[in-house]
Amino acid sequence: MLTAKLMDVHLDEQAHALLRREQTLLQRMKELFERTGSDPDVTEKLADLAENLSELFLVVAVGEFNAGKSKVINALFGRAVMPEGPTPTTDKITLLRYGEKEMTRPRSEVMVEKRAPIEMLKSVALVDTPGTNSIVQEHQQVTEGFIPRSDLVLFTTSYDRPLTDSERQFLEFIREDWGRRLVFIVNKADLARSEDDLREVVEHVKSGCRELLDFEPEVFPVSAERAYAVKTEAENGHFGDDPRWAESRFQALEDFMMRTLGGRERLALKLGAPLEAAERLLGRFSEELAERREILGEDEDNLDRIEGEVEEVRAELEGGYERYLAEIDNLLLKIEQRGRQFLEDNIRISKIGMLRDRDRFKEEFDRQVVRDLDQRIDDQMTEAVDELTERALKIERETLRTLGERMREAGRHVDHEGEFGYNRAEVHREIMRSAERQMQNYDMRAESRRILENVYDATGLLQKGGYGVAGLAGLSTVLIVAAGADVLGGFGLATSAVATGAGLFVLPRQRKKAKKQLTEHVEQMREDLRSALAGQLDREIDKAIGEMREVIQPYADMVDEERATLRQAEDERDDLNEELSPLRAMTKRAKWRRDPTRRSTCNVSRFTAP
Repeated sequence: MLTAKLMDVHLDEQAHALLRREQTLLQRMKELFERTGSDPDVTEKLADLAENLSELFLVVAVGEFNAGKSKVINALFGRAVMPEGPTPTTDKITLLRYGEKEMTRPRSEVMVEKRAPIEMLKSVALVDTPGTNSIVQEHQQVTEGFIPRSDLVLFTTSYDRPLTDSERQFLEFIREDWGRRLVFIVNKADLARSEDDLREVVEHVKSGCRELLDFEPEVFPVSAERAYAVKTEAENGHFGDDPRWAESRFQALEDFMMRTLGGRERLALKLGAPLEAAERLLGRFSEELAERREILGEDEDNLDRIEGEVEEVRAELEGGYERYLAEIDNLLLKIEQRGRQFLEDNIRISKIGMLRDRDRFKEEFDRQVVRDLDQRIDDQMTEAVDELTERALKIERETLRTLGERMREAGRHVDHEGEFGYNRAEVHREIMRSAERQMQNYDMRAESRRILENVYDATGLLQKGGYGVAGLAGLSTVLIVAAGADVLGGFGLATSAVATGAGLFVLPRQRKKAKKQLTEHVEQMREDLRSALAGQLDREIDKAIGEMREVIQPYADMVDEERATLRQAEDERDDLNEELSPLRAMTKRAKWRRDPTRRSTCNVSRFTAP
């Protein structure tokens, strides 16, 4: 744990509570980012931040190889802990830690660990990196891995070459990971011909940082060469009176390092740096959520439009068969009119011969009344069903194509390969695969035949033996019964005299009754046919609409799931922000107490070996 590694800082209950709250907050953030499909690199960075809380205070030194970075480190410790030279000498990343004896051992192909008996290293680890202009790709990768975990970054540039291109590129590349933990050292300040020249270079570095990092770090102009010479040549560690020490300007840097590494500032930095990083990550996370919310809005709009189009499809399909129903109704009305006229003309004494011949009566009724209307009615129903099935299939294809286009367009707004973008693409592919299978298996003739058979079944007009040329082949027989032929045939009018006498009284009443029965039967047939056909077509429309909704349901489910995910993520993000702000304020006021057995943290000798 932290207390076991920060040897000279003992945390009180308040600081311990802050540490636990901070670790809990970082863990919650990590779990939230994982649940919402954030970049794995970000979740790994959060894990590193949480782990870093329990590690020693980490200082990372960066800069170009010829800026004198190694000389600055050696001047700080008053001894040659890092090799120097006119050519790149730091060819590996070096992790400098405390050890009773000096030793160096490899940690990997690109990193070594050095141990040295330097007091400050008991609570601080220092990482010396190859130059920012290093050509070894592995160096850059490992350096970038240390930067986000650092508690303080010492960036050394040179008076004669301040903020070179490689330094600017390096700063720009990892600027968001540093927060305000960056300190600039302008080495070789002794090359300045005047104070004005030196101030100009310092201001150049500050303005460059404002431009690249959006804040102005502390900048220390020093001559590491003179400071190192003074420290190594001094007897018994007394060098304060040497005029070269003042000329080196190194005291201001060491005072800053003592304040930062040896006291309250170090604890505030240690606890505050991860919170700075967490705040930035939450800000980026909020931007991601806003992007996803915008994409979700597009998907919701798509679904609303699709739902509107589906209802338009329903209205279009329902309106499409109305004209066929009207035509069928008109044909039946014509049958009724001709049938009534037939009965009016033929249920008379003069037609007694035909009235007594049932077959002849049926034949005449069929010829004069029904004619080919049964076939025409059948044709109208068949056409109505065929058009419905064809239009439903066509509209379904068009709707699915539109859906596919909109999903692809919306998918182009997703710049990252996050979970939501992947899910959307997969849902889109599954919808189109499902639709394609459905279209391939659709048999329009079979569907039309099934619908018509249902209609005929519902009206009792389906021809015996299956679906024939005319589905209404029994229409004339049905209507003849209503026309009164069976009734008339049952009078047994054997002679003309008897028939004449009976006809004077019976036939007018039978004619009236037959006409009434015909009208009622045709009316019932009109109602039955309209009800059966409209009802069956409505059921088929419901079925088609249902299939369309079933195909796009995965898209709707995905949108519902994303809506719920975003709502939960935004709520938790807000909770984390509410926790983060007071935590940051409290870390700045965190209490600490120093081990009384240790020397003053303001003693420069803590940088040097005993």
